[in-house]
This record gives sequence, C-alpha cells and structure tokens, in this order.
Amino acid sequence: MRKGHKGEKVNSAIKKALSEIFIYDYPIKDNMITVVRVDTSPDLSKADVYITALKDAEELAQELNGKQGYIGHLLGNRIRIRKIPQLKFIPIPQPSI
Repeated sequence: MRKGHKGEKVNSAIKKALSEIFIYDYPIKDNMITVVRVDTSPDLSKADVYITALKDAEELAQELNGKQGYIGHLLGNRIRIRKIPQLKFIPIPQPSI
C-alpha cells in the first residue's frame, strides 16, 4: 500500500526521536544501536522499528521489545502525535567481516 506524506513524516519523526532516546534517555551499555527504518501501519497504531547493533542485535531487540512501554513513554515526551504507536523492534543482521 502506498504511504502518504503524513505517514512518511510520522516515520521520520519517530526514527529521529528514537535515535535521540537511545543516545540521551536510554543509552545501551557496551553496544551501539542504529535505527535504520520505521514503518508505521496505515492507522498509526503499530510501528516496526528496524535496528542494527554492533553486538548481538537479536538479544538487543528482545530487550527493547520488553521495554517497549517505557520507550513509548519516552517517545511520547519527544514527539506530539495523538496516539503513540505500539513499537516492535526488529533486528537487521550485520554481515560478518
């Protein structure tokens, strides 16, 4: 389904805010996380957040999914939208060097 301008704007705002959250509000110890992409559902109730990490992205995604309520609260403090979507963190595996 084709995304409109509003959906792209929301995706971009969520991506930027989550990147800032992982730097300032919820730093990940001994790991570096990158928010690669955010895809929201058409009704903005759910958001898939694609992440990469320096170490074990699978384990980190599980940890973040367990803390999605708190991270959603932090997200609500940073962006102003009517309803904060339910976040689902999906790891993107890094190729081995």
